[in-house]
Amino acid sequence: MTSFRLAFARLGAGIILLQWFGNLVLILLGLAWLQIPDSHTWQFLFSMLSAALLVFAFLGLHVCTFQKLHAVPPKAAWWLRVLLLLAVIVFGYFLMQFIGIGRGHEAVFAGYWNSKFSAGLRTFFTFQRLVEWQDHVYDLLQWLLVALLLPIAFICAATGVRGHAVSIRRIYRHLVYWLVVVVFGFSGAYITSLLAGWTPGHGTAVEILSVVLRLGVAYTLGVLLWCFVLALMAVYAAEETPSKAEH
Repeated sequence: MTSFRLAFARLGAGIILLQWFGNLVLILLGLAWLQIPDSHTWQFLFSMLSAALLVFAFLGLHVCTFQKLHAVPPKAAWWLRVLLLLAVIVFGYFLMQFIGIGRGHEAVFAGYWNSKFSAGLRTFFTFQRLVEWQDHVYDLLQWLLVALLLPIAFICAATGVRGHAVSIRRIYRHLVYWLVVVVFGFSGAYITSLLAGWTPGHGTAVEILSVVLRLGVAYTLGVLLWCFVLALMAVYAAEETPSKAEH
C-alpha cells in the first residue's frame, strides 16, 4: 500500500528512539514518584510539583514528536500547543468514563439478557459469553474514540488550531486509518496480554528475566505500533487532494 510505504519512509529511527527512550524515562520517573512520602507539607508540595513536571514532560515529548512527523511550521506557540494537547487528553478521559460506566454494568446486563433467553438458547448465550461480548464492544468503542480524537491531538500539538482543520478531515476520510487504529489496538492489547501471562521457566532468576524480557517486548511493540499510526496520520494530513481509491 502506497500510504504504508510513505509512512515507513517518514518514520525514521530518531522518532522511534525518541518515543522509546522518552516514554521509558517518564515511566521510570513515574514509578519513582510513587515512592515520594507525603507525611510532611514540604513532601506533599514536592510531590505535587514533581507530578506537574512529569505531566509537562510527557506533553512536551509528544508535542515534539508530532511536530517532527508532521513537518509543517507551527502556527501557535509551543506552550499553547502543549495546552491544546492537554485539553484533548482531558476531554478524551472524560468521554472514556462513559465507556467505563458501561463496563461496570456488564454483569448486570449479561444476567438480565441471559434470563430472557429460553433454556435451549442459554447454553449458547451464556452469562460468561455475554460479558465477554460486551467487553469486546466496549473495547471497540474505546479504540474508535481514540481514532476520533487522535488526529485532533496530532494536528493541534504539531501546528496549532488555526487553518489546519482540513488536515484533520484528510485523516478522517481514510478508512485505512480507522482500521489501523482498531486493529493495532486490539492486536497490541492481545499480544501484551499473552506475553504477560506467559511463564516459560521456573525459578526466581528465570522468572525475573522472563518478566523483564516480556515487558520489554510488549513495550517495544506498543511503541512501534504507536509510531506507525502517527506516521500514517502525517502522510494523510499532508495530502493535497482526495484519494481516488484507498490503495
